[in-house]
Amino acid sequence: MSLTCVKMSEDVWLTCLTHALSTETEEIMGLLLGDIEYSKNGSSTTALIWGASPQSRSDRQKDRVETNPEQLAAASAQADISLKTFSLPQIGLFFVVF
Repeated sequence: MSLTCVKMSEDVWLTCLTHALSTETEEIMGLLLGDIEYSKNGSSTTALIWGASPQSRSDRQKDRVETNPEQLAAASAQADISLKTFSLPQIGLFFVVF
């Protein structure tokens, strides 16, 4: 089922926006943390995003974005801790290109 709505906190939005603006013309990426909520009647599916983990670039080539595997693993481990503690999984990645 496809998403019908995405909700994120102002803090998450500002984290992603600040990360994008701080790199000027380079593509960026990061992890989005949250959950998927299904309506009771099944008519809508909403992504509830409660966190973002920006990733720094490990390669400065204009045609690609690569991140340090250790940094990505650490962010993914933090998402796993959140899943076990609060039942909130990692739900996606964000990419921004200007």
